[in-house]
Amino acid sequence: MKNAPIRLHHIALLQVLATSTTLTQAANRLNVTQPAVSKQLAQLHEALGYRLFERKGHTLRPTFEARALLDQISRVSSSLSVLNELAIEFRNARPGHLQIGCIPSAAIHLLPHALSPIQAENKDLLCTVHTGNTQQVVHWIDTQQVDVAVAMKVHDAGKWHYERLLPLRLECLMLRDHPLAKLRSIKASDLNEWHVIGIELPSIVWPGAGQPWWDQEISSVQTRVDSAHVACKMAELGMGVAVADSMSVASFANERMCRRPLRNAMRAEIGIYRATDRPGNEVAQSMVSALHRYASSLEPL
Repeated sequence: MKNAPIRLHHIALLQVLATSTTLTQAANRLNVTQPAVSKQLAQLHEALGYRLFERKGHTLRPTFEARALLDQISRVSSSLSVLNELAIEFRNARPGHLQIGCIPSAAIHLLPHALSPIQAENKDLLCTVHTGNTQQVVHWIDTQQVDVAVAMKVHDAGKWHYERLLPLRLECLMLRDHPLAKLRSIKASDLNEWHVIGIELPSIVWPGAGQPWWDQEISSVQTRVDSAHVACKMAELGMGVAVADSMSVASFANERMCRRPLRNAMRAEIGIYRATDRPGNEVAQSMVSALHRYASSLEPL
């Protein structure tokens, strides 16, 4: 990128500075002099137009901007690790390594049942599971970091090898003694008097990158999370009514909890994504088949 203020050599500098208390300590870890580190940091501050680190007494403290950049650097480092693993696989021609990306609810409720027989048949199989929200999982597929992925269907799923796996609907989860538990089904307006725990779903899940209607009609959403499992756990602790996908809600249904369908809720689905450019992998195809078999054995959610 032309005139980019951050270069590759800055990444190591920022990572070391973030975990050092002084410039001298950072310089020792980088095997350079303290003035050299000061000069590099000053040049970077000048290129950016704002400061990344400030001194408080003798201590070096990262600014808000530094923490945000370091979060992205962590993501880049993670992707680089995956890239190196793949490169080493090619060099060693190691068979039997399956990379899977998965949203948390599917990783908990679907993946173990499908993966268990695969691993039983392939004793030497090394399986790496990466979990994230749908946007992250689709990114892993798009950048060829995983062989197989399970996530919600996105509005442009046709860009990837996508197969429908399981339909989902939205449900409400609450403690059994909650007043709404008396209803057989719940309308969006029924929730407006109560504390609601809503899901912050990526915009790529909804057609036209819009938000689902229920997100606009339920005015009492006071807590937002990006994990249905977390929302259901909060409801289990009595923090409110969780609105989440039916698969996650079903896993929390017990004598203390009550689940009710959210009437007229927009339906969604989860499915399987396949990487297009990774080498052919028979185990990956077996994984896809196993996921379909297990999903077909479930009652409609």
